[in-house]
Amino acid sequence: MKKFFIFILLLICSCSTTEQNKITENNTTDKKDILDGRKFKLVSIYPEMGITIEFNDNKINGFSAVNRYSSLYEIDGDIFNVYNLITTLMSGSKDKMKAEDEYLRLLKDATSYKVEGKKLTLYTLLSSNYLVFEEI
Repeated sequence: MKKFFIFILLLICSCSTTEQNKITENNTTDKKDILDGRKFKLVSIYPEMGITIEFNDNKINGFSAVNRYSSLYEIDGDIFNVYNLITTLMSGSKDKMKAEDEYLRLLKDATSYKVEGKKLTLYTLLSSNYLVFEEI
């Protein structure tokens, strides 16, 4: 009878631990994977330039008005960081180059983010401008 009681007790404890692990894992992965596999178009500034950003496996890439770009990124809570931004080296019109320079500067300076449905907002500390994207 003692062995049966211990078995039941262990079974109950292991089930509640498994459920708690699932809850913790889901909260962690939901926040980290919220952008993974998604592609957005910039709509807050230069919407006519077709600027995009795409998220895959801790990497971003996209089109920045003239060139393609890519970088590593990291999310920690609401903090958003871009690392080692690289671009192709094509040249374009003065308007497109200006738009690209401003976009890439704001992207490098991004410090936090918010996702609301199909809308992504990247905020910077150094500028009152922020980048608003819509999912495509």
